[in-house]
Amino acid sequence: MKKTIIAVALTSLISGAAQAATVYKADNGDNVKVYGGAEVGGTFVSDTDKTTFGPDTTFVDDSFATIGLKGQTGDFYAKFELDGERTDWTKDNNMRIVIDKAYVGYNVTKGHSIEFGRTDTAYDHVDAFGDVTNELGLSISEAGDQDSTIKYRGKFGNVKVGISHSLEGWDGTTKADGHPKEYSYETDSLFGQVTNGYIGYYGETFTVIAGAEEGDETSIYSLHGEVELGKITLAGLVFDETKNFDRGSDTNEVGVNLGGKYAMTEKLNLLANVNYSDSDAFADEAYFGVVGAEYRYASNVKLAAEVAFGDVLKGAKDANKKKTTESGALAYLMAYYWF
Repeated sequence: MKKTIIAVALTSLISGAAQAATVYKADNGDNVKVYGGAEVGGTFVSDTDKTTFGPDTTFVDDSFATIGLKGQTGDFYAKFELDGERTDWTKDNNMRIVIDKAYVGYNVTKGHSIEFGRTDTAYDHVDAFGDVTNELGLSISEAGDQDSTIKYRGKFGNVKVGISHSLEGWDGTTKADGHPKEYSYETDSLFGQVTNGYIGYYGETFTVIAGAEEGDETSIYSLHGEVELGKITLAGLVFDETKNFDRGSDTNEVGVNLGGKYAMTEKLNLLANVNYSDSDAFADEAYFGVVGAEYRYASNVKLAAEVAFGDVLKGAKDANKKKTTESGALAYLMAYYWF
């Protein structure tokens, strides 16, 4: 699942840009807070043969919920978070509760922190920057939450940097060909030992970020940008991504995601983007577009609707055993709430 508005909102929550529910607060500022959120909705598929449910329904539910505790004592802070997520997208509708985060951090000085434990990698904080869509735009498949991760993030004026290293964290099983078995993992720790990071310039109206990741089974390089022109925001990202889960058969993808937003009102944004993908795993290049709207009902409530059209459906494998795409459409509807 793409890192959506819930994750972005909760990141703001952790940094103090929003208010969680305080369950304890000392006179010196030490505190414990509870926070959480939910996103309810999913995707409609234009071809019933392309859903995991077959012809019974065109809707694939992708609802999600999270709740956690975060606390701070002096310059030390910690976080423990549970996620309610799907184990698969089948008629059984299986759900599970997993530990998404469990880490301790230390504010070395203002604008500089170190974290250790089960946490987001550094690259995960910026991998979706430049993508104006909530879900359907082309995205990067970087290492997200990883076990045994040490991470540094710092700010030097308008320049922000982050770097992290994760030890072996794969907790699922693999198939005979060496690829991860679908839905067998309990966490996002798919990539074994991995190092990634970013460096970015954050101006008042212009931001540009470069990110990278290297590991036993992953290699990614990306460039992200965003510029604000009054009510219009132009954004995009480009990436070169290689995966080799079977430690020998590399699959490379080059992707481009370019788009923009228009602030029609203080609460309503219109969005659109175009996407291009050239992957070794597919027989042909893929082109598709996304149009949509998002409505901020309140500071902690958001409604989103998107439609993707073009090469967005998976077809049968060709004579060379390569995947193919088919023209079609996807519609995404989601309500987000966080506290």
